[in-house]
Amino acid sequence: MAAAELPLWTAEERESFFAAIARHRRAAWQVSAAAGLCIAILAFVVATLTAPLFYGALGLLLDLINLFIPMPDLLGAVGQILANVIDNIETASIGSWLYLAVVMSLPGMVAMLLVLRTLRRIVREAEAGGAQELAMRAPNPTVLAEQRLANVVAEMAIAANIKQPKIAIVDSDAANAGVYGPDEETATVLVSSGLLGKLNRAQIQAVAGHLIGLIANGDVLQGMRVAQSLSLFGFVARLSDGIMDPPAWARLWQTMREALKSGASSADARLILELTNPFGTEPARANSNTPNKLTWREWIRMPLFGPVVFSGFFGGFVSTILLEPLLAVVWRRRKYLADAIAVQLTRDPQALSDALGSLGVGSGFPAFAAHMLVIGGGSRRGGLFSSSAVPMYPAVDKRLKALARMGATVVLAEPRSMPFWTKLVVGGAAAIVIPLLCLVIYLLVMVSFALSGLFTIMPVVILHALLR
Repeated sequence: MAAAELPLWTAEERESFFAAIARHRRAAWQVSAAAGLCIAILAFVVATLTAPLFYGALGLLLDLINLFIPMPDLLGAVGQILANVIDNIETASIGSWLYLAVVMSLPGMVAMLLVLRTLRRIVREAEAGGAQELAMRAPNPTVLAEQRLANVVAEMAIAANIKQPKIAIVDSDAANAGVYGPDEETATVLVSSGLLGKLNRAQIQAVAGHLIGLIANGDVLQGMRVAQSLSLFGFVARLSDGIMDPPAWARLWQTMREALKSGASSADARLILELTNPFGTEPARANSNTPNKLTWREWIRMPLFGPVVFSGFFGGFVSTILLEPLLAVVWRRRKYLADAIAVQLTRDPQALSDALGSLGVGSGFPAFAAHMLVIGGGSRRGGLFSSSAVPMYPAVDKRLKALARMGATVVLAEPRSMPFWTKLVVGGAAAIVIPLLCLVIYLLVMVSFALSGLFTIMPVVILHALLR
């Protein structure tokens, strides 16, 4: 089949930008709801798996203080709650199970909220630090292309009824543009000089419309929240890896100490990159000749294996194979949505389609802005969703096809259809892999509970009985 020229739709079949915006927004929120549910379930499971460690440490601390000052018997109270539910497991009400779930997950949830609050600051500083590494400057009013950019950004901001964002020029031959900032009030539009030299005024206006659409639609804030969520589960995964591999923990702790210092730095961006890709390549271990015999250090770390090691691996594993692809799908829908908003602001789908066709695959911006560009896909290294099997940007041809439905005339490459036998193999593999993944997740949870009971709960119960 030869290259296809679109639109292939009649005037009756053509989609208005209002309908496209509503459709993409609905699809984005549907997948967002699924991703939010996945985050809630994953956080609950990880919090519950770590409960023996938190309750054991706090309960034994109260037991020690009780030797001098009367203190409540925390471990005894928790044990009584568990005993009541187990003894009446067949007749226990839904309220009893919910109460048990809250009790078991509460310490882990509190710990994760504290970590999340710290990560929120680090993510903001990571973005600010990444921006400082770019050679950004304000538009030069004596340069026609840069003054024209400032004008069209102001026009699009007025049309979208939002505060006019700051504008920064990045001196680079790469043709791309993006947005960065912790919120809508401080968002900055980044445009490369290469893009200004490649596009005409109508196309630059369409690109500005897409960028303003990202800001108006809340993608700046959503990107920060996604980074925080992925970093949270990545932190748990890295923590568990550090228990198994002390040199890895030393490297992570060194980066964390630098990132926890006030002010933006390269350590912030490095830490977030490591956390959002928890199973990425690590530097070689300092000593590969690990002895087969357990030392006293391994025995001391035994109580952490169930609550931390397996729960951390579980959190990182599920986040990588399920949560990150789900969030990448959400981001793809938001890219379509920003395109539709650009058409609404400019009333010119042809200009945006021509701009996307001229920009190609996109490149030239660092990892901190990889998810907020007009066009991406040139590199999968770094940034959000860097380890996802689902790309965070839809293919350019698919975006052009969506613009064609709104009235643009575009020429697409020859479509390549997947052979039937390939579809059959992929479908069969998915039917096998998905149940196996569910089984692996179930086994990870069971192994974590078993190790927690053997190496964490039993020693805590013995020490509690001796102290009380």
